[in-house]
Amino acid sequence: MRKQLILASLAALLVIGTPVAEAKTNETNATPYTDIADHWAKKEIEKLYIAGAVGNAESFRPDDPVTRGELVTMFVKAKGIAPGTTSQSPFADIPASSWMAPFAETAYRLGIVHGTKQGSQLFLQADELVTREELVSILIRSKGESGAVNQVKWSTTIQTLAKYPDGQSVGKSYQRAFVYALEKGLVSPYADGTLKPKNAMTRAEAATYAALHLVKSEAAKSSQQLFNGTAYKQALTVQTTAYSNPNQPILSYLEYPLREGVVAVDPSVIPLGSHLYIDGYGYAVAADIGGAVKQRHVDLYLPTLQQARSYGMKQGVKVYVLD
Repeated sequence: MRKQLILASLAALLVIGTPVAEAKTNETNATPYTDIADHWAKKEIEKLYIAGAVGNAESFRPDDPVTRGELVTMFVKAKGIAPGTTSQSPFADIPASSWMAPFAETAYRLGIVHGTKQGSQLFLQADELVTREELVSILIRSKGESGAVNQVKWSTTIQTLAKYPDGQSVGKSYQRAFVYALEKGLVSPYADGTLKPKNAMTRAEAATYAALHLVKSEAAKSSQQLFNGTAYKQALTVQTTAYSNPNQPILSYLEYPLREGVVAVDPSVIPLGSHLYIDGYGYAVAADIGGAVKQRHVDLYLPTLQQARSYGMKQGVKVYVLD
């Protein structure tokens, strides 16, 4: 078990979870950060820096609250995913010319974030602070484990949260993910037995979750890589079709809003929640199922019915499972 981390700003002990196997690091690989020398998260921040998940600024600002944009970028980089290129951002508040646009679009296509709908537009609200319950939910989606969360029973969720003084304050949309994270040791109660789901997370806390649960150890890294350097675990040759339903607010099987990047799979072949790269389509998330989607058949969501009809059926398409 990982030793408890002392959070001076919270005056409490927080067990982040059981660490994954860590990569061997060279002690001389110091970061450029001048403000982490005596910080409790120094080791994890250094691990992220070595992995290329955080930048070269003079300071890291470990005790500042983390924003949604910072968190999404950090998590995508920590997974070792090279962002796609985009000429059009899916978010109204992230211009396509912004440095963040490729990371935001990649995270959106992978189901890591969904955005907030306001009228006909979608917003990331990148400058908003991230609460503990949101961070936990994003972490699980980043790990590709949404399918496992979907198997957590609501009865178990209610019973588990009832054990904590503030368990009922976890937002409904975050409840099963939070319980799953508790069960898997991704997150633990504070020393006083509370969960504090509405607490704003710091950059140091975000870095610790990313370092422990997203950065792969040298032993776990795959030698198989896409053209852009992103590692993948498995390559499949499949048949692909396309579907669309742009005029109705229907959710996928994993309750993701339907959009480009969401694909239907046979869960016995590709586990639900898995992150994918599909030739000719790009990054995707296995978040839906279908009665006709069996074996090595993947149904791709496209923005319009005309595009879906025009796509037809394709054979011999390569699908790369990233997780």
